[in-house]
Amino acid sequence: MSADHTRYLDLLERRLALLGSLASALTAARTDIVALDIAGLESRIADQDKLCAEIRSLDAHLDRVQQQCATHAVAPAPASDPDSLRCREILARLSQAQATVRRLNDEHRALLRRSRRTVHALLNSYHSFAMTYANPSDSRTTSSAPLPSNGAARVFSSAEGTF
Repeated sequence: MSADHTRYLDLLERRLALLGSLASALTAARTDIVALDIAGLESRIADQDKLCAEIRSLDAHLDRVQQQCATHAVAPAPASDPDSLRCREILARLSQAQATVRRLNDEHRALLRRSRRTVHALLNSYHSFAMTYANPSDSRTTSSAPLPSNGAARVFSSAEGTF
């Protein structure tokens, strides 16, 4: 087996590992969304972005090595060749990992779409009841005098007595 072929198989295994990590990050992000853990979700998104960048970089290397292998290949390897068997096994696992990541990505996208709809519905509800649930400090009936810093209640004076 040539060095290029070995390098190609190693790169495929690395891509397989990165896809597994990406699948784990997508699953963890779903947990963060459900738990409303925004900091955790942002961390998972950063991890996913980093993993996707690594996969893109690796794909460029894979393309180069695959082209080198194609130029050096004279005849296809026999089906019983151990390296050929290893290559088919890696490619089968890679296909399965890609399908898993695709499914998880679709589920993640649907969950985010539903979350966005929920947020919009809550905002619309809030806006329609804005006056009912208005901030009491915005009301014109409250006094504009600041509260004492020691936590004591304010005393109001009027013509009828002290309150």
